[in-house]
Amino acid sequence: MPRTSIRPTRLAATMLAVAATLSACGGGALLVLGFIGSAGGSWFQDGDATQPGFQVLSTCGAGGNDDCSFNIQPVNADPLFTSAFDITYNSANLPGCPLTGTGRVDGRRLLLNGCFSGEYVNINEAVSDDGKVRMFFNFKPPLNQGIWVELQDGRRRFVFNDDSTGCELGTPNVPVAVNLSLANIFNATGPFETTIASFSIGGGTPYSGKFVGVSGMRLTRGSEVLELERRQGSASC
Repeated sequence: MPRTSIRPTRLAATMLAVAATLSACGGGALLVLGFIGSAGGSWFQDGDATQPGFQVLSTCGAGGNDDCSFNIQPVNADPLFTSAFDITYNSANLPGCPLTGTGRVDGRRLLLNGCFSGEYVNINEAVSDDGKVRMFFNFKPPLNQGIWVELQDGRRRFVFNDDSTGCELGTPNVPVAVNLSLANIFNATGPFETTIASFSIGGGTPYSGKFVGVSGMRLTRGSEVLELERRQGSASC
């Protein structure tokens, strides 16, 4: 799983500077959640990219009966706060792939040199550029790293003790309860994506939603939208 060492992206810094400038001029800035790709784990190839869900493909390896997969790891980067970073991959047994190699994650782009070139569909799924290879990853973003900032006005801040409890920072802090629906790609009916089943602030009516990359959440409650982006920093409830 990915490990963190806090380093903001240049894109995030630029967006904040633009927002501050427009705000000072009496205008407003629409900030958009950036996608940071998930890295640090084993991805498994789907047996039929034309069908929904995941079907284990086990025709790889020397004996032709291993699960087709690759494992990727970030190189000198923090995949929770950095949108573009180098990676290495190993144990690649996909046809035509070398055993080990290097690659790059850049937003939604996932490149394994000599092995795979495509895009993340979400944090648990990536599809090759030609649409012929689809990979799945049992992954959930850790919530308890950094401070989650609400993008609509940039004033609300959230921190988490773990993947289920936290608070909205204030005077006093307001408790937050989270229930994640975890991906289970090897189950015939999934789910095939880790989502946010409920996100309740102060015991109120819960939001629900999806992750936008590993460091963004888009939550809805009826017509209300709450977008949170992970930023560097630390605080406690």
